[in-house]
Parts: sequence; structure tokens; C-alpha cells
Amino acid sequence: MTFTELIDKIEVWEPWQGKYNRFVPQFVAEASTGKNWKDWDQDIFNEFFMRSVGQCVSSLKRGYFTNEEKDLIKQNWHLLSPLLQNIALSQQEPLFEDYHKIKNLIRTYTTNNNKAATNRLIAALQPELLCTVVNEDKLRSLIYLLNKNVEDFEMELTYDWFQDSYNLLHIFKEKLHKSVYEIVTLPWQVYDYFQEQNTLSSTEQNDMSENKLDQQIQILKYKKQIILQGPPGTGKTRMAKELAVQLLGLNNAKELKDNPQFKLIQLHPSYAYEDFVRGIVAESKGERIEYKNVNKTLGLFTEEALRNYKASTDISSESNIEIWIDTKFEEFKTNIEAKLPEEEVVLSGDIKIYDVTNSYFKYGKSWQTPGYLKFSEFKKLVKAIILDEFELSNKQLDKDKFIHAHYRYTYYNALLRIFFDEYQYQGESYPEKLQNYVLVIDEINRANLSSVLGELIYALEYRGEAVNSMYEVEDSILSDKNHLILPPNLYIIGTMNTADRSVGHIDYAIRRRFAFIDVLPEPLEDDEHIHFNNEGFEKVSDLFKNGNVSGEFEAKDVQLGHSYFIAKNEDIRADQTKEEIFTMKMNYEVVPILLEYVKDGVLIGNHGGKNIKEYINDLKINN
Repeated sequence: MTFTELIDKIEVWEPWQGKYNRFVPQFVAEASTGKNWKDWDQDIFNEFFMRSVGQCVSSLKRGYFTNEEKDLIKQNWHLLSPLLQNIALSQQEPLFEDYHKIKNLIRTYTTNNNKAATNRLIAALQPELLCTVVNEDKLRSLIYLLNKNVEDFEMELTYDWFQDSYNLLHIFKEKLHKSVYEIVTLPWQVYDYFQEQNTLSSTEQNDMSENKLDQQIQILKYKKQIILQGPPGTGKTRMAKELAVQLLGLNNAKELKDNPQFKLIQLHPSYAYEDFVRGIVAESKGERIEYKNVNKTLGLFTEEALRNYKASTDISSESNIEIWIDTKFEEFKTNIEAKLPEEEVVLSGDIKIYDVTNSYFKYGKSWQTPGYLKFSEFKKLVKAIILDEFELSNKQLDKDKFIHAHYRYTYYNALLRIFFDEYQYQGESYPEKLQNYVLVIDEINRANLSSVLGELIYALEYRGEAVNSMYEVEDSILSDKNHLILPPNLYIIGTMNTADRSVGHIDYAIRRRFAFIDVLPEPLEDDEHIHFNNEGFEKVSDLFKNGNVSGEFEAKDVQLGHSYFIAKNEDIRADQTKEEIFTMKMNYEVVPILLEYVKDGVLIGNHGGKNIKEYINDLKINN
């Protein structure tokens, strides 16, 4: 089928075309003035921004801004309007940099990454440049289907919606030789045509489409912690990362690397509470060893999420003071560290700070056992002075409140004077945007989860409530140092291999605190981003459909997933074909696992007129 033949099958949706032609030129005219939204014609503004369903560019039943988000965006319209003005005045040249500036600006006022809503806002002002398919997954599916089914259509995806939308509309205009106002409905109608013809690729159905992703996000936001469960090779970790990308408002999984709001860990059988939540570490203090309680992976990550949550919801002066202290102390500490060893900080006579560690300043280099000033104690003292709880002097400090500083008051007081000579709190306010934090726990069932989580089993259900830890941590941001709190902005995603019976099960107390989502094998033969060994997938899948699975197991828990049958496009090289990759995966990954299944009694009986073991060995591909 040619492109012209495809378009000839479609009858233009005239009501939509008419409404688009009536409103969009007015959108452009209003935005090009750069005026505040209040000064727009309000009927035009309502159609441009306020309406979600039935809007003239694209109807968004889901994924549009909430009323609260709309209000925030309108309050900051003075920042948005110059960018909207720029693109409204540029009807022949795309302004990709401004598109992304608008996207990033709007993202600061929204809880979810409503990409389609932002895309629609921009497309409404660029009728000559951007098409009306504002849902990013649907646009990619449309381009894929055109490439696959239309013989004279060829377009390479960039995975940037603005660039792909621009390229697609350019092809439509070039091939049809018509005004954009005549063809405005056609991209959507072509997509709709393919749906009616049942030719939509399984890529959209199997991939993390926006609808499917939205459903998982809704479950996660309701429950706060989920477990993605399925047999090996179904892409559970990949799905967990896709969910994290959405929750954090990122563009792709690459941006998760080094992101302070994301952490991925993998459990193993020897993992314990002391590795995951809080534990004891040994620190060298000159010639002696000191043992110290510290936060571990979850403890540290939880405190960072809690700090953000408190800063975004607590507008009290005390919260502002704590943020000011944290900010200025980091600067103060960095300045001292930068001057060492050439310039040591004098505390008293020849006694100087000569080193800075992760948690304290070291002084008294010539002493047999050097002294140290704790960061946490120093910050407590700074806060007490700002709150007028005591005055800076040479007097000994209150032993009950500041036990470490009580015995070292000369040196703490000297350092406090240096600090307050440089910094004075002036009542600064530090509003902070609420951020999501995502912890992915891979292979969550490989450890004894009840032992690893300890008292946090309770905290999972009662977010925001303090639970008592067996370890008191001095550096904790909470006033009660043995308390732990899981804040509402912390999301936990676990992955679980249902075929792995060699590890501990998850007990009912933990199960009821997680939502469980199945991630199952599925054929991906129409996914254009990979090469898929459909023949091998079908042969192996048959083993789990015809009574060969022992009654002790469910087929969905043990069937090998689709990743064992994939050759990625980027892995195909001159010296390695997709067939060679298929062969290696089948011979050295799939067959050994299936034979292990036979050995463990998972697969039994005969298949294809052969003993099950013989059938599996025959799956090997001979070079």
C-alpha cells in the first residue's frame, strides 16, 4: 500500500478540522502578544489551556494537568508567556530549545510528568510544524506502523517527541501538497485506521505504554511499595526502572545514573538488617578503634527523602534554620578542607584542626590520641545559638544537651566563633519542591526479608509514623535518634523471580504490605527495536502448555521469559549476526535452565513424542 492509497481510504473528520481551524489561529495570535493569561480572551484561553476533554488539538481524558497544577502554572504564567510568545512568532522554524524549556518549566509545577499535556500546549501554537498526536507512545507506534505497512514511507525515530512530530508532519505536508489546516486530522486518523484493521503491533501492547504505565503508577502511589513478580527473563528490572523514570519525571532510564533520588540494590541470602537499614561500623581514631551506629542503604535514602518531605511541607522558622545550617555548614567545612594542610584552623594556642573526615574535624595532631569535633554536635550548637537557647561564651556547655561538647567546650566554642564570624542567620526562607524518591530492590526474595526489614515492616504500612530502631544514630535528622520514618514520597519497587525456589519465601505479614504485579513472558516479534527469535520462543513456550509442568508448580511462575530470545539491534555487528546470538542464547542459556528444570522436577513427562530431556536437548541449534 502506498501513502496516497492509505490516505484515500480515510474520510476527514470535518467537525474536528473545523474546530481546529477556528481556534488554533486565535491561540497563535493571543500567545504572540506575550501577555498574561488574564488578558487573553477567556474563551480562547479556556480552549487553549483549561479544557482537557474535547479540546480542538487533542482530547486528553487522562494525563492532563490537575486543577491544582493548572493554578500553579497560571500563577507562574509570567515565566511561561515569553517562551510561548517566541514559538507563536516562529511559524516556519521549529524552536526545539524553547520547546524543552517550556517542558522543564511546566514540570516544576506538576506532580506527574504529564508529557502529552505539555506537548499539546506547544503543538497548539505550532500548527505548521508539529502534529496533533501528542501522546508520545502513540506517535512512535504510528511511525512504526507507517514504516511497516506503507511502501513509500520511511522515517527514522529519534525518540524525541518534538523532533519526531516535526519530521512526521513534514512528510505528510510534502506527500499531500496541502495546507496543514486541510490535513490536521490525518495523522490521528491514520493511527485510528490501523487500529480498526487490527494491525497495531504488539510493540505497543507489550511495551511500557502510557496507559499500562499509568496503571502501575496508580497502584504504586496507592500502596507505596510493589513487587514485580514473574519467571526469569521477563524484564522485571527494566520495568522497575521505567516506573522510576516516570515517578521522577525523567526522559529515559539513562538519567537514573547518579540521580540522588534513585537507588537500586540487589539482595542476597547473607543480607541482614545491619547491611540494609542501620548497623555498627568501626572507625579508626588514632591508635584506637571506635564503634559507631550508622545509617545504611535504606536508612540513608529514607533520611534524604524525609528531609525533602519535611522541607517541602514544614514552613516553620525552625525548618528554615535547619536548612540554612546544613547549607552553610557544608560551605564552612569545604572551605576548611580546601585550606588544609597548608593552613590549619587554630582552636587554641598550638591546637589546630588538621584533618576533615566524613563526620568530624580532627585536632591535636601531636597528641597521643588526637581529638575530634563531631559535625552533628556542632550543628546542634549552631541551632541552639540561633534559637537563643544559650549565648556563645567560654563557659562549659550543658552536659545533658551536649555531652560530647561539654568535655571539649574550649574547642567547640572556638570553632563556633569562627563560624559565626563568617555566617549570620537573617531569617532566610527556603521553600523546597516535594520530590519523589525511588528505591528498587532487585531479587527481593533472595534474602530473609523479615530479618532484613526488622521494625520497618510496621513503617511500610504506616508512612510518616516513627518506629523505634534497635540502633541510635547520632547523625539522624530526627530529634529522637533511634527513630526511623518512611515518608510518603519514598516509593519501593521490588522484583521477584517466581521460579527461584532455593530462597526464602515472603511471609504474609510482608505480603499484605506490598502490591504484587505479574510480569509474564510475551512474544515480541513485531518490536522494531530488537530481533526476536519467535521460533525458539514458541518451541520453549509449548513445553509449559501441554501438561509437562509438575503439579507442584504453575506454568506462569517458571516459563522462560522473552529476553532469552532477543538480539538487540546494537549488539548486531559485522562479526556477530542475530542468528549467532540466537544460537548462543539457546545453547548456553535456555537449554541449561530447562535441563535444570527437569532435574528439579519442574518439567516432567514426554513432549513431541520424545522424552522431555531428549526434546530439550534437540532444541540446541547446530552451527
